[in-house]
Amino acid sequence: MMKAIKILLAAAAILSLASCSSQKPVQNSASQLSVSCEPHILEVIGGKVDAEITINFPEGYFKTNSMMVTTPVIVFADGQRTGPAYIYQGEQIKANYRVIPLKGAKHTQKVSFDYVNGMEQCVLQLQCKIMLGDRNLELPPIKVADGCIATYRLADLSGEYSIKPDGFERYSSYSTETSILFDVNSSQVKNNSQNNNALEVYKSYIRDIQNDPRFNVTGAEIVAYASPEGGVDLNDKLSEDRAKAAEQTWSRMSAGMTDSIKVSSVGQDWEGFKEAMANSDIEDKDLILRVLSMYSDPEVREAEIKNLSFIYEDIKKDVFPGLRRASFVVNAEHTGYSDEELQEMAEKQLIMLSEAEVLHLAGITDNMDNKKFYYRTTTERWGSNTGYYDLASIALDEQKIEVALAYLTHTDEEDPDVLNLLGVIEMRRGRYQEALNFFEMSGTDDAKKNAGSAKIALGDYAAAAEALAGTGSRNEVLAYILAGQADKAAAAASDETPRDSYIAAVAAARAGDAAGVKKHLAKAVEDPVYAEKAAKDAEFADFR
Repeated sequence: MMKAIKILLAAAAILSLASCSSQKPVQNSASQLSVSCEPHILEVIGGKVDAEITINFPEGYFKTNSMMVTTPVIVFADGQRTGPAYIYQGEQIKANYRVIPLKGAKHTQKVSFDYVNGMEQCVLQLQCKIMLGDRNLELPPIKVADGCIATYRLADLSGEYSIKPDGFERYSSYSTETSILFDVNSSQVKNNSQNNNALEVYKSYIRDIQNDPRFNVTGAEIVAYASPEGGVDLNDKLSEDRAKAAEQTWSRMSAGMTDSIKVSSVGQDWEGFKEAMANSDIEDKDLILRVLSMYSDPEVREAEIKNLSFIYEDIKKDVFPGLRRASFVVNAEHTGYSDEELQEMAEKQLIMLSEAEVLHLAGITDNMDNKKFYYRTTTERWGSNTGYYDLASIALDEQKIEVALAYLTHTDEEDPDVLNLLGVIEMRRGRYQEALNFFEMSGTDDAKKNAGSAKIALGDYAAAAEALAGTGSRNEVLAYILAGQADKAAAAASDETPRDSYIAAVAAARAGDAAGVKKHLAKAVEDPVYAEKAAKDAEFADFR
């Protein structure tokens, strides 16, 4: 390219020397150029250092037969980075570069560099070379910006995630129910195998909970019903009589619990009828229910049900019999193993514990080897999704990404926690857009925080601040700073850790609060890492 330029210049120089000999020699002073940069202190956004350099060429500076090559260069302690050159040409040059007339002009060129460590202390220079005929004049480098703000790098991109709930409940409530059936218009308990079996099973259950010291019966209830076919008054009386008959049956089989029984009758069982119809195979059941639901008067509705039962005989055969019933309900509380009991059982009776109990055991164990063993036990015995996920979380804590991925292959791929963890892995790999996709699919509270962090890394600061607002994320205050919301940053800032103090100092610096800078930096620099960083950080250039 430069060879081609020189050929063009040679031709242009011959013409210009012949036709423009009256022009003064080309200026060779960089000081006569007016050069500005926006921003005047560079800033890293999304891993890029972007700026706009504006050159104001005064009248008579740029000769009609001259050319100028400007090259932006970032110079820092560990080296330099050179941006693409920009070429200007005088009015008589026959080329396709930017023409600067003899009367002068202003031009802005955009520059962009990939950020590398060490650029915080840098100088952005514009290196200029003027070419006139066979003469090349190197101008002194023009400093256009001093320092580079890399505050976004304070973002914690390790990701937020947590161990799944183990599902263990030390105290839990149980409710169990069985029903006995009656013949049509009868309150006498049917002596058939269905009722007898139901009562035997229930008696066995009652004995079990009475004999188990971990169970405490908190109440029992009898509720009697009638099928909606015999008239409201008849059904009310019938369900009351069925309740009394059921209470007598209860007293014979529930020694020790009779005093706590609650007895009630419903009358016609409209709710039960709707449920039974919905679960039946009766043709037009949906239409039947829609029509009946139009009637709010129980008398009218019952008359319609009775009429329909003559048309749809399956209502009489399959629906009504199950509604002629009385239900027994027993409520009890169960006290599970204490943490101490679980730890004792783990030594000799681990096989006796449930998945939730083993997961809980893992959660309360401080020894990491034992913790992993218990989680692996849940995966081997139950193929536990939670166990595999928690093992993956531990692997991430240990910076073992490949191990975490191996565990996640055994989990539910639609599990929101799993999707969040996959996003964390992508964010740690520097694949921020892929990470954001996972976080948005997940939608958990952790994922919402992580999505805001990924948006910081992508340079979308306004969206990051919106996503992190009020979340308490480790990056919330930083997002406010980067989005230019200094008031919100100051309100949310804290001194809980040296990092928090450092970010609070940056917020104060951007708000012009010298006292705040001094206060927060005093706490931050107690950590040598932040002391060294503060000494070089362009954020504090005006406060040194």
